[in-house]
Amino acid sequence: MLNSSEGKHSGLLTDSVVMTDNLATIVLSAVYRVIGSLPTQNIDVALNTLGL
Repeated sequence: MLNSSEGKHSGLLTDSVVMTDNLATIVLSAVYRVIGSLPTQNIDVALNTLGL
């Protein structure tokens, strides 16, 4: 949520959802632009709660 401290620092313009049902690894050169970011620790916690 954009009103959280992480949301305010994410760079995202609207509330967003990370879909974890179809994860993929891509080469860095395939990234055209970054639209936002989240702390890696938060992502790890979310994935661990799913057993991934």
